[in-house]
Amino acid sequence: METIKKLIDQMAYYKMNSLQLYVEHTSDLKEYKDLNVKTGFLSGEELKELGKYCEQNFIDFVPSLATFGHLYELLNQEKYKHLRVIKNEIDNPNFWRNRMAHHTIDPLMDESIDVIKSLIDQFSSNFNSDLFNICGDETFDLKIYDEQGYDSGKLYVDFIKKIIDHVQGKGKTVMMWADILLKHPETIDQMPDDIYYLNWNYRAQPPEENIIKFANLGRKQIVCPGTSSWSRLCEDVSKEEKNISLMAEYGYKHGAKGVLNTNWGDWGNPCSIELAMYGMVLGAEKSWSVNTGINSEFYDRVNTILYNEKGAIESLSELSKLHEMVDWNGFSQKYFSHRYDYEFEYRPALNADVKDIQNDFKKFYDRLSKENWKNDEYRQEMLISAKGVCLIAEFVAKLNGQNPDRLIDTKEWLSEFSDKWLLKNKPSELSNIVEMFNYCEQL
Repeated sequence: METIKKLIDQMAYYKMNSLQLYVEHTSDLKEYKDLNVKTGFLSGEELKELGKYCEQNFIDFVPSLATFGHLYELLNQEKYKHLRVIKNEIDNPNFWRNRMAHHTIDPLMDESIDVIKSLIDQFSSNFNSDLFNICGDETFDLKIYDEQGYDSGKLYVDFIKKIIDHVQGKGKTVMMWADILLKHPETIDQMPDDIYYLNWNYRAQPPEENIIKFANLGRKQIVCPGTSSWSRLCEDVSKEEKNISLMAEYGYKHGAKGVLNTNWGDWGNPCSIELAMYGMVLGAEKSWSVNTGINSEFYDRVNTILYNEKGAIESLSELSKLHEMVDWNGFSQKYFSHRYDYEFEYRPALNADVKDIQNDFKKFYDRLSKENWKNDEYRQEMLISAKGVCLIAEFVAKLNGQNPDRLIDTKEWLSEFSDKWLLKNKPSELSNIVEMFNYCEQL
């Protein structure tokens, strides 16, 4: 709670006016009562308290709830498994991947909408906002029905309209992610009026045509870039600068209603909130002043206002470039593959020789460890992140059959990482991250 309130303070300072905490299972809804101890959650009372704190800071606290796809923890329970689109057990042992790629609720089963209505009723009671984000994104599993003679686009629209009707019946204005409708553009004109379409893309060069489509249809849209901090130990500075800038510019050009900047927690959420804050501040700047150039003058302002340290953004950029040499997802896939004897490869885990990574890490760490910033939490998080990058490189090299000299002590790094995590967050995914690194250490 203290961490979220600090974030709200920062949002108010940078003149952001809307906050959503994306929820799949991390709330005390009755459908998840058997999982709360395992996964952690925010209670209804905590959400109401955060809502009041947002109001005091002129921020709209908007409920955001997975209602179609991304229902991994719901549909993995025995009492709800029959509601999955994919009825058989999913073979892939990588639960981080499965949570993203599967577990869509079956729109052909009458019970499905009853469960979703129950989730919405419970969750919405904790919020005063006039808006409700039903999400509805990445319902990948529906493509199975195309092979059975159904039209997956029609299945999607028919079910999402039931969800929309229920939310609108509660007097709320609906927000929803736009990705599935963009894949089925012929269905957009079947959608009800008065919906905010959250038009997201996180590439360094996002396609402008996706923004143009909704503009030409006269639909209300909000452009949604991202901090490029998920599946990483720090934000990707080069990528987020391009993505956030272009998405804001496209939105302004084509009459979007605003910018909803996103900071996701995919694959264990290893990135601290501090190492996503540059992207958040950049999003605030481009929202209010779309023509701001990302140049030395802007960096000077960020260094002064956010970090209170000259040269801080340059250190973050250096760390971000170091991180480009290793891939968190690729490392995780190697772990799952090795531990469970499962053959798959998501993407390369190393993009440079381990010795080069160690040398670059040592230069960065030796310099930064001698400094002392006024907002020193940012520097400390950068040091922990850099050590984690180097440790991943050493582990991947070992998994590849090499025997590199070790610079990072696993036990020491896990202690630093865990202490920082638990200082600011509920335990949540931490145990899975610790288990992965301890397993690799024992190989």
